[in-house]
Amino acid sequence: MSHGNSPTPDRTDSLSAPLSMELVKYLKESMGSVNTDPYVFVVFGASGDLARKKIYPTLWWLYRDSLLPNNISIVGYARSNLTMASLKEKFIERCKLHPGEEAKFDKFMSRCSYIRGKYDESCGFIELQHFIKGIQQSCDGTPVNRLYYLALPPEVFEDVTLQISENCVDDGRSWTRIIIEKPFGFDSESSAKLSLHLERLFREDQIYRIDHYLGKEMVQNLMILRFGNRIFNPSWNRDNIAAVVISFKENFGTQ
Repeated sequence: MSHGNSPTPDRTDSLSAPLSMELVKYLKESMGSVNTDPYVFVVFGASGDLARKKIYPTLWWLYRDSLLPNNISIVGYARSNLTMASLKEKFIERCKLHPGEEAKFDKFMSRCSYIRGKYDESCGFIELQHFIKGIQQSCDGTPVNRLYYLALPPEVFEDVTLQISENCVDDGRSWTRIIIEKPFGFDSESSAKLSLHLERLFREDQIYRIDHYLGKEMVQNLMILRFGNRIFNPSWNRDNIAAVVISFKENFGTQ
């Protein structure tokens, strides 16, 4: 909802701007000792749109503001024949670097690696496990916490999570987390099937499901909310509301 002709702020630009020192200090204090342990953040589907437009830029902004663990490694995994340099070219424009950030961005990139592999075969996942073990050895044997982000189409969720469970889980002294980006299945039957599959491989507290369209139902129910509640009659009308603006930022379709 907007009054008059005020422009809708660009959320991406606001995210790319450095956070205030006060907010950064508060967030760091809330993180506590989490910064001392080694972490690996694995982006499955690293060559895709979601990784290029959202995940890598957001990781950079967090790193720039010192809101990622000090000892973090970021690994892109995909089937595409890429180098880290060519992967960087895919997302650097979205990172919206500000003047003076180039040196820190280079440090961020030094923490990024890329592994090419299939999603339904073990070779790439074994290579990923060796890479993580190498991080552990470089940290004097300190176990590495693992976060796997599946920025993938749902048809490969089962293959990838099975390979992770068989080849890339922690040794019990650290933790493993699985993030699954929507859609979580194609319908109720496929969603239930995927849930059952995940339950066999991981504990519920290891699984994180993300759907950034969860607010869609609320938007669809605005008319019911407005006309079904008398409390809004005196204020939700043409005399008090100049305009209603609906912004859909994803103008690139559903590829």
